[in-house]
Amino acid sequence: MQGTFLALTLIVVIGLLSASAATVKAQTGTALTLYAGEKSTSAYGFGSSASDLASPGPTLNLVEGTTYTMTVYNVGKMDHSWEISTSKATTTSPLFEAGIGISTYITPGGNGTVTFTPNQTGNFYYVCTFPGHIALGMWGNVKVTSTVPEYPSVLTVMFMALAVTGLAAFLARQKIKIGKFPNF
Repeated sequence: MQGTFLALTLIVVIGLLSASAATVKAQTGTALTLYAGEKSTSAYGFGSSASDLASPGPTLNLVEGTTYTMTVYNVGKMDHSWEISTSKATTTSPLFEAGIGISTYITPGGNGTVTFTPNQTGNFYYVCTFPGHIALGMWGNVKVTSTVPEYPSVLTVMFMALAVTGLAAFLARQKIKIGKFPNF
């Protein structure tokens, strides 16, 4: 009798572990687009289109583990770049390896692309690394949230169904009513 109870307990534990381990699979190549340029001689920015440059630029809401492909179009008259960093400052190594033209720059009328996958959650920044451009408004916020659990897998549902069926059969065989358990 103890062997049956232990087997049922093991089935329940395996089912619960497989349910808690389920996570969303990373999407690949989710496309993002930004436009970089000058709003005036003293104000620069990023935008969702060439006509809506702003400072700060639009917030990027990303999901940890999802792969993104960022394309930045330079719609200005000066060189620009794009990178994700932990602060409103340029770095030599962009966060998540998400950098475009950080030392060579994107020329006016040009564009650049990078594919990256955020591997940590938090609040970060994207910036233009051209000297002085951050102070002129070329930055925006990046928010990375954690993955969301997916619906239970077929295997999880099967384990849970097996566990409930086995437990019900055990209780019926022992003629135990729910709420009353024998002393083992």
